[in-house]
Amino acid sequence: MSKKPQIRNKRLADDEFLRIRKEEVLPQWETGKQIENLDECIAAAKELPAKSNYANKLRGAKESGGHVMEPHFGRALTEYMVEGLNYIEAESPLTPDGAITIFSDSYTRKNRYDLATIGIERSLQEGTTMLNGWPIVNFGVEDARKIKSSIKSALTLNSTDEDGRLASEIALAAGWNACNCRSIQEVMAHCKHITLEEEIRINQYETRLAAIYQEHGVPQAPHIASNLTGYDSCGFKSFVMVAQSLLGGEQGLNQIYLEFGLNMNLIQDTAMIRVTEKLCKEYCERFGYKDIYFTSAGMPFLGAWPARIDESNAMIAWNATIALMSGCTTILLKCQDEAFATPTKEGMAASVRIGKQMETLIGAQRTQESKELQLETDMLELEVRSMMERCLELGDGDVAVGICRGVDAGWVTTMISPWKYNRGNIRLMRDSENAMRYYDTGDMPLPQDVKDYHIEKLQSRAEKEGRPLSFDMVVSDLQYASRLPIVRK
Repeated sequence: MSKKPQIRNKRLADDEFLRIRKEEVLPQWETGKQIENLDECIAAAKELPAKSNYANKLRGAKESGGHVMEPHFGRALTEYMVEGLNYIEAESPLTPDGAITIFSDSYTRKNRYDLATIGIERSLQEGTTMLNGWPIVNFGVEDARKIKSSIKSALTLNSTDEDGRLASEIALAAGWNACNCRSIQEVMAHCKHITLEEEIRINQYETRLAAIYQEHGVPQAPHIASNLTGYDSCGFKSFVMVAQSLLGGEQGLNQIYLEFGLNMNLIQDTAMIRVTEKLCKEYCERFGYKDIYFTSAGMPFLGAWPARIDESNAMIAWNATIALMSGCTTILLKCQDEAFATPTKEGMAASVRIGKQMETLIGAQRTQESKELQLETDMLELEVRSMMERCLELGDGDVAVGICRGVDAGWVTTMISPWKYNRGNIRLMRDSENAMRYYDTGDMPLPQDVKDYHIEKLQSRAEKEGRPLSFDMVVSDLQYASRLPIVRK
């Protein structure tokens, strides 16, 4: 067995948190000086109206049976942000119940604030956005507050990759939702060199930051996500979220936002959401993290999308349908522009209109109970429990140790990832109903019943297509949703 990692699933002590804040986080860029007094930051955020608080909006929607439409947007300059967000609110039925995810640019996500500065300067010179998001760290807390005060919707920040601590500090001080507890998600989707152990350490700070705000009367809903790269099994996604909920619970969270990367099969995605919500609650209570409030969101498929607007709109509508039918509170929305550009204000307003229309058409309908859904749910739960128990066994009861050792052992892994520590020794393809299945389970600690179930489902495709299962199917499925229909003349 590999050497035991130094990281532990242990709450950051206040003195250690403040030391990290002073020595590691705030000095990352000059705007960190604007938020040195944490008490003042919390007080300013606490003064904002409760109805514009992101966590409150999610809780209210879930308790009322409503939905939160959540588009995303990001531009290089603050003035572009204000203009674009006002446009989305004015040209779509987003308010009063919606929220908006603000994306930071790629340089900010990689902590290259010097390069973001060049992008800002070029944007000013050329009169258009030269960055693919808003560089929150470069502009700082006053501009973040300006954006917050200019709209009616609640705001949340997506500042992912290795280290989003300073970006999250600024966002929370401005009254946004921020902070993530999604270490496995980040290393597998966005990173190359950082170790999982170091990413957990960084995320412990972010999660503890959110908990400190909530303990002082500013509700927070940190994201626990498993979107990964889009080519991942539902069982592994569920395992990732359950494991990470234990990391969040230890830091003191009382509300958690579960963000599900959809695979676009209604029955399988519904089963994933049900199993994950059930096991997150169960494992958190088992470890003493009681009374955590969970809400769920459907993230549109993150694999390849079609490059034509009509087909992209169909993808937007189908992903919104799955999120609605499976009972998610939040409907995350991608944009028809994204196959060939960054999201535009016009495209995001159109996506909100599509999402709201699907909500109207679907009404109170939900995925129907069936033998197929029950079997899928049972198999997913068996799969996730097996991985969780193996993780806890490897870590001697500590989930942080267990997932790090799982990476070393080669089963905390996914098929496609830029992360150099990802073993990538599993193979996935779709069955005849386009559900994601294991073709090769690699070293994953899965019961034989689960393995047999997946192969049985894949055989239905082999029979339908009249050819044996092969690696060629794994490759062709990478673009199954992005291939455009052939127009025959």
